[in-house]
Amino acid sequence: MPLYTIYPTKPNGVAATFEALSCPTDSIAVAEALLLLGQHASASHVVVWQGLRRVVTCERVPEPDPRLA
Repeated sequence: MPLYTIYPTKPNGVAATFEALSCPTDSIAVAEALLLLGQHASASHVVVWQGLRRVVTCERVPEPDPRLA
C-alpha cells in the first residue's frame, strides 16, 4: 500500500506535526486526513502527500453561526 503523509496546517502555513499512513487509495487517505483535521483545532487545513505528489489540500469548513440561522 502507498504511504501518505498528512500535515495538519495552521493558517500561517506551519505544520507542527504530521502523520504517515499506509492507505490503499487516495480517497481513504483523504478521509483519514479529514479525521486528523478534526483532532487539531488550531489547524485551518490539511495537506496530503503521497511521495512527491500532492494529493489534496482540504480546508476546514467553518461552523455555521447560530445567529444567522
